[in-house]
Amino acid sequence: MNNQWLVAGFGVMLSAQAFAVTIDEMHGEQAPYAQAFKAVDADGNGKLSKKEAAKDKDFPTGAFAKADKNHNGSLDQDEFAAYKSKVDNAENKQTATDSAITAKIKSKYLVEKDFSSFKVSVETKDNAVILSGFVDSAEQKARAEKIATSVDGVKTVKNALVVKP
Repeated sequence: MNNQWLVAGFGVMLSAQAFAVTIDEMHGEQAPYAQAFKAVDADGNGKLSKKEAAKDKDFPTGAFAKADKNHNGSLDQDEFAAYKSKVDNAENKQTATDSAITAKIKSKYLVEKDFSSFKVSVETKDNAVILSGFVDSAEQKARAEKIATSVDGVKTVKNALVVKP
């Protein structure tokens, strides 16, 4: 695949090469999670014990049992990859949700009368919004928070905006 670019929602550009996995690669050494599997397979037996899997950040307490689909007390590469893929998909979905929330808030700020949206930074992580930057009045600070809170999906808003003297 050439160096093609995909434009994801809200102007994020992603290389198509990053997502290109052929059928041959999925069954060969270049499988998406093969390297991660080998990195934690300390004894090199092609199976992960609970202790080995715990070395991977995506396997907190209780995750091993969820990944061990055949309940044999170890994970093969397919079980490991299926679990890691599920975790990655959930993380990607959350990132997309957070990006959508940020974009909705910023677009509302753009149409807000007497509000300099370029001086306000909006960051979203796990549906929690942090507002930072500068506004001209306490009313603008309160309005910015109210707008952010009104967006669907927002759980909390931390308003760290500073009123310029």
